[in-house]
Amino acid sequence: MTDLAVLAAGFGAIPLASILLYSFRAWLDAHREVVWGGFAGVIAFLGLSHAMAFVLEGKPFLFAGNDSLGAASFLLTGLALGGLLGWFLFEGPLIRTEPASIVWATAAFLALHSFGDGLVLGRDFVGASIPVVRIDSLTVSGTVVHRFVEGALLLVPAFAARWSLRGSFVLLFVPLVSIPAAFVPGWAFDAMGLAGGSAATLALSTFLAATEASVAIMLLVRGFLPIASADRGSRWIVSVMIGFVGISVVHFLVE
Repeated sequence: MTDLAVLAAGFGAIPLASILLYSFRAWLDAHREVVWGGFAGVIAFLGLSHAMAFVLEGKPFLFAGNDSLGAASFLLTGLALGGLLGWFLFEGPLIRTEPASIVWATAAFLALHSFGDGLVLGRDFVGASIPVVRIDSLTVSGTVVHRFVEGALLLVPAFAARWSLRGSFVLLFVPLVSIPAAFVPGWAFDAMGLAGGSAATLALSTFLAATEASVAIMLLVRGFLPIASADRGSRWIVSVMIGFVGISVVHFLVE
């Protein structure tokens, strides 16, 4: 498991480098329409296209493929849980200021996404004598860009909420949940065997992807899109498309 530890640590730590953007927070704030629109496109891909594609791909294999109604109910529960979490973060009584609610909703979204990515990484190390993990210049470069963008996604609302350098850096520890998540498939294999562990890991991954999708839609319609479109211009629409297409191309390189 040494190779997995190295990859998981590197994968989890990359978002910390995005703290370099703290020096550019004035520029980010001055170009809010473009910046928030671009990251809305990123959320649309990661939380809607990518997550829901994973849900639809995994659904036929839930419950050994023998209970379509049970699988649909299981995933509906994940969607409902994400919706409730998003509503609580934006409309609940604990977080009363708009910038802070966007920060914590983004953190919740990225925690779910990073944990899911960690599960996918760890699954490649289970049940094979040689792990099936492609490592080349394109994959590494795409992964670095992917994770750096995810860290920046956390920082943009934190800068808007006037978080300090220390607070912003601590926030970047959220994506580190991918590190313990990478070891979950191995633990499940040891506890339940290959078949049982694989089924449990798939069920958990699919459920979390459904939850992530609902948090993402709340984050988009309640957080990023209203701010991106606040100036009533049209540049934010182009920025959304650029963000969506850009992160799609990055995933073409790493998946």
